[in-house]
Amino acid sequence: TEVETLPEKGQENGADACFGHFDSVLEGLLGEGFASSEIVADFTRGTKAMSAALVLASVGRGISILRYVHSERRDTRGMVVPGTEKVGEIKTTLATERRRLDLAENLMRRGDFGAVVELLPDSSNKIAVQLVPRAVQPKFAACRAAAQIYAAWDRLDYRDAVKKSERLRADAARAGEFSPTSAMCQWLKTLAERPDPSAHAEMAKYLQVLACDLLANAERRLRDQHFEDALLRGYRLLELIGQFRLFVQGYDSGSLPPEDKTIKALQDRLRKKRSQDFGTKNDGTLTAPRELTARLLGHLGDPFAQRLRKFDSRIKSRNHSVLIHGFDAKAPDEGALWNILAGLEKLLREDDGKAEERLRVARSLSFSQE
Repeated sequence: TEVETLPEKGQENGADACFGHFDSVLEGLLGEGFASSEIVADFTRGTKAMSAALVLASVGRGISILRYVHSERRDTRGMVVPGTEKVGEIKTTLATERRRLDLAENLMRRGDFGAVVELLPDSSNKIAVQLVPRAVQPKFAACRAAAQIYAAWDRLDYRDAVKKSERLRADAARAGEFSPTSAMCQWLKTLAERPDPSAHAEMAKYLQVLACDLLANAERRLRDQHFEDALLRGYRLLELIGQFRLFVQGYDSGSLPPEDKTIKALQDRLRKKRSQDFGTKNDGTLTAPRELTARLLGHLGDPFAQRLRKFDSRIKSRNHSVLIHGFDAKAPDEGALWNILAGLEKLLREDDGKAEERLRVARSLSFSQE
């Protein structure tokens, strides 16, 4: 038997001081190799502050069983009559699972949707669900269902997000602050229904929506300190803006007609200057990478052409990123990346009168800014 008293006199009435002491003792036991299931915390004696602190510390350390000695017979002082004691053991399942739900909700706010899916039990697994108190089962199911939808959205798999939304709609609707809104669901459907590239006007409108979602996605990557990922998304966004501006002009940068007069005129100029030429596909059509798309837009008189060509040069470091062709991280610092994304947002807003409304929905996936 080991006795370890509170460090200082008078702490028996300070719940926080008691918590710190008990938590330290439990940490020591766990550090010695005892499993939480091998520890029982008895909070019968002591002040109320001590008992409350021990219960809190035990739940926090995952102790599954608490013990309390009680009796239905007490004397005039309210004390248990000797010989009538009953030892009661209390499982901390509800408190522990409620704590797990708190953790899941914090992860949702931070955008770690995959972790939420792994943390909470699958409602289709009857054995796993039976281990969870009924009081929290609906909240578990709702939070996990919403997280599955958002995980697909966050990884840009819009079709899978729509499928999950349709399948998990009933559960996800009960997720409180994390419930998918009608605007979110409509947004995902729009992104999942990409038109045929030959429908130039429709494709231009679609890419405007996609660009807003990609900007919000890049902002979340930057929020999470994923600088290389944010840089790549920024580069792709700049490319997207050029692509949908070209679709407005009636051209697809991934399938340009070689006999078109405008294309031939620009191609002749490129060859004279010995500049980068168009790529050629197996079917004979031509392709234009980002910079050449901007040059084509300039040839067509598009007012965005020059700005796209001269956009922040730091974004071009993406080509040398370890995620593309290089061997090192090439993203600029966090402040510079925010400036790059702000510049891209400005281009989107100037091009699209609906950008503000679209960005509001795209950014609604970031619950931490609510």
